Amino acid sequence: MGQDGPLRLYCFHHAAAGKLAFGPWPQLLGASVEVVPVLLPGRDARFNEARITDVAGLHRELRTAVDHPPARPYALYGHSLGGLVAHHLAARWRQFAATAPELLVIGASQPPDTDVPVIDAESPTEEAMLELIRHSSARTLSEATLRRYVLPVLRDDLMLARALRAAAERPADVPLLAVNGDRDTLADARAMAGWSRWTTGPFTTRTITGDHYFVRERALTTLLSDVLRSLATGLDTASAGV
Repeated sequence: MGQDGPLRLYCFHHAAAGKLAFGPWPQLLGASVEVVPVLLPGRDARFNEARITDVAGLHRELRTAVDHPPARPYALYGHSLGGLVAHHLAARWRQFAATAPELLVIGASQPPDTDVPVIDAESPTEEAMLELIRHSSARTLSEATLRRYVLPVLRDDLMLARALRAAAERPADVPLLAVNGDRDTLADARAMAGWSRWTTGPFTTRTITGDHYFVRERALTTLLSDVLRSLATGLDTASAGV
């Protein structure tokens, strides 16, 4: 590439998840994209760290996690909770990076101005949270394990989601691609179309195969590979002065 290295893709995981959500992405997206999963504290290798539940804590984390060189093009992908994080970053990129992201991709995340009872509730019930993760990779765990280890993380992540929805006040000034799964009952195509209100840049939508957790589906990485390859080609052309 004519830029300083391949396009970098910062990835933000869904609630109660971690970097494994993007495990095979480096191989599936290829050498033209550097995949950088951002692991929030309180899970996986950072299990013993305090989880983030407010915007101020998220800002401190992003200033460390998004360590981005000025000449390097980058894009953002956020899934569910991660979509709110990615949009927050895109709308306030000047606080965290020298340049704006080339593209913001949001998957399976309702816009901040829509009603989402499990997020908006001050204290969602365990039953509501269990239903939320019914189709996630945690479905293979016993209910006792879910209640002891997964639900506390999910409850704090929902607090962060609620804080981000409350803090959302302006659209991002970057291109936005909203992606939904054709079997997702939490963030369907109509809901995802609402992200058009949250960008002043070009807006597009795509529907792919999958439920709310389609981050695991090959259809998503195939879509992203095509979109990012086209983006990288355009950046190369621009840098060459063609």
